Amino acid sequence: MTKLVCSDCQHENEPERIYCHNCGARLDRSAVAREKVAEDVDAGTQKHLKKMFDSGSGRAGRAAIMLGKVLLGACATAALIEMILPPDLPPPPKSYGFAPMIGMDMVSAISSHQTASLVYSEEQVNSYIGSNLRRKDSPAKEGVFPLLRIFVQFQEGICGINTERQFYGLSIYSGSSYRVAISNGKISSEATGGYIGRMPIHPKLIKYADVLLQKAWDSLARERNSVAKLAGIEFHPQSVTLIVAR
Repeated sequence: MTKLVCSDCQHENEPERIYCHNCGARLDRSAVAREKVAEDVDAGTQKHLKKMFDSGSGRAGRAAIMLGKVLLGACATAALIEMILPPDLPPPPKSYGFAPMIGMDMVSAISSHQTASLVYSEEQVNSYIGSNLRRKDSPAKEGVFPLLRIFVQFQEGICGINTERQFYGLSIYSGSSYRVAISNGKISSEATGGYIGRMPIHPKLIKYADVLLQKAWDSLARERNSVAKLAGIEFHPQSVTLIVAR
């Protein structure tokens, strides 16, 4: 801060004074005026710089938000496309072969206690399921999201269930694979994987996507009730063994 020095008596005065506090002579205030101008210029420069940087920061923030929205939209679009695209699955058969009466076989074996086990090939099971879906009273045909096809795939210890449903003419594919066990009249299962279209689903998330298989479970409700009464079930490559309690 500039001190005003009296030219007559050399006394230092406060910057706000006009006359010397010691001798009363008029003080030269030109130095104070220059300092005030410099302070005003500095304040204006700082204000301008602050506004410039704040404006730049705002634009950068808006650009970052816009970029995030674009990336999120791109990811959602890619996921939707993956769910719509058909997976690499066997084509449906042009005609089903002779379908064994698996449902009646289970009921008969359980009631008679004479058959130790029932063995069916993957093709036989799919023929049986296909004939069930073609029944007029099948719940597969109900609603705006009808079930067109169910087919199973057997591996060692694992049963894979695949479905094709239709939504306004568009086929939507989904499926899950499970390790299955029967105990005390109840079927328990552990998901090992799944998919919607070409998008894989982690086993821990299968329970949230299982609603897509609900119509399949409803269509096979009688068979599931019979399976729950068995002593056990074993899956092998392209075959299944139903173990009947004796």
